[in-house]
Amino acid sequence: MPVSVQQLVYRTEQVRERELEAAESLSVSAEQLMQRAAKSCLAALERQYPAPARVMILCGAGNNGGDGWVLARLARTHGYRVQVVAAQPKSDLAKQAAAAWEDEQGTVEPLEKLDRTHIAEYDVIVDAMLGTGLSRDLDASYCRAVETLNDAKNFHKLWVLSIDCPTGLQSDRGVAIPVAVEADYTVTMVALKPGLLTAQAAHYVGRLELAELGIAAAFQHLEQPFATLVEQDDVARHLPPRSRTSHKGRHGHVVIVGGAPGMSGAVVLAGRAALRAGAGKVSVLTHPESHALIASAQPELMVSSTEAASKTDVVKFLERADAVVLGPGLDQQDWGARLCQWVLGTEVPVLLDADGLNVVAQHRAWANRSAPLWITPHPGEAARLLDTTSDAIEQDRWQAVRRLAQELNAFALLKGAGTLIVGPESETIRICTRGSPALAVGGSGDVLSGIAGSLIAQGLAAEAILPCAAWLHGRAGEQAAIAGERGTLPSDLMDPLRKLVNP
Repeated sequence: MPVSVQQLVYRTEQVRERELEAAESLSVSAEQLMQRAAKSCLAALERQYPAPARVMILCGAGNNGGDGWVLARLARTHGYRVQVVAAQPKSDLAKQAAAAWEDEQGTVEPLEKLDRTHIAEYDVIVDAMLGTGLSRDLDASYCRAVETLNDAKNFHKLWVLSIDCPTGLQSDRGVAIPVAVEADYTVTMVALKPGLLTAQAAHYVGRLELAELGIAAAFQHLEQPFATLVEQDDVARHLPPRSRTSHKGRHGHVVIVGGAPGMSGAVVLAGRAALRAGAGKVSVLTHPESHALIASAQPELMVSSTEAASKTDVVKFLERADAVVLGPGLDQQDWGARLCQWVLGTEVPVLLDADGLNVVAQHRAWANRSAPLWITPHPGEAARLLDTTSDAIEQDRWQAVRRLAQELNAFALLKGAGTLIVGPESETIRICTRGSPALAVGGSGDVLSGIAGSLIAQGLAAEAILPCAAWLHGRAGEQAAIAGERGTLPSDLMDPLRKLVNP
């Protein structure tokens, strides 16, 4: 199935090295490319703030600044009241664009004198300072400009448009170094970049638009994508309508293992999610003290306890399972650790989450298994698995998810805004940008693990499990939060989830 250019993600260096080659193959000059970039930004501006809005354009010294200079001329001819505030242009294209603005009597003010009071006089601020490819911390002058802009935005009604990438945001890793423009809208050129889609990106990028500039198809032929976005069509093709003669035995049997005393709710959420995602049967293997609570909370769950259970008993119990979700409410004490070791020692496919991950972080050898393994850590759990810190994980999520997949020989999903997914032998990372702040609540991860376990049991391709589960979970979170993000509960995802798995 062909992948849309809107789903393809390329590293900044790939775009920088190949965009001019792609343009030249179509007889498009660098100057024409800059014109097209500026026109794309003007179109975004016109949709949000029609003329004669007041627009301040902050231009840096390089080609990103050049895009800003060209946009200034276009915006003024379309009726906008435009003021350019700029650093001294240094690239040839920026110098040409600046000269053209000045030849038309456009006024310019120095970027180093930018102040909050002046910014407050405008409706729109365009950030054309640095764009993509920032590899070191901003220098003092750009830091000051970024902080001044963000400060003004917090006190005044301003709409901020960033060209290609918010200044200060590292366009491959998605982290501010050390500060970044808080844009409302970002128009990125030629191809999507990784740092616009994960880590801190959601805070700084705002709404993201890809402007292909008419060369994306030619560019695709020159470079292999670094990553691809998970979209609705990816999920729908794995969830076709069911046969009219289907029965529960055809839709998989999931076993949820967990539910230490005081943590039975995690198992209930995972079990409900597995059912709502379409599993034919869901069983629970839990602590004796949690048995009655779980059984009464959801009558469709078949609940067994581990009272006096031996390793042989547990292995035999799991023989009937098509998938095991190991970890919701498991705890890290002797009971949970013992179950973790026994389950991972079987040949049943396992989705490992929550305390299952924390136990494996202490006993890495237990994860050395020939049967399939899927893992869904948040940054803290990932840090424990990789013997590092959460901050280090967030500084380079792309590297972290690859290490997780390779070191545990597992299909790995790294949670967060811009969920990353990769298999142990995959070249291309998958990105899921669906979701909502409503999912930032205890129990949300248990729902995700239940969905993934259900998809494993239903027989989806191994590499499709986590991308589909992430999209379903994120989209259900968005729909559940329509009435308000604050106060949305993981249990609120169940009704949207049921609709989403029936596309």
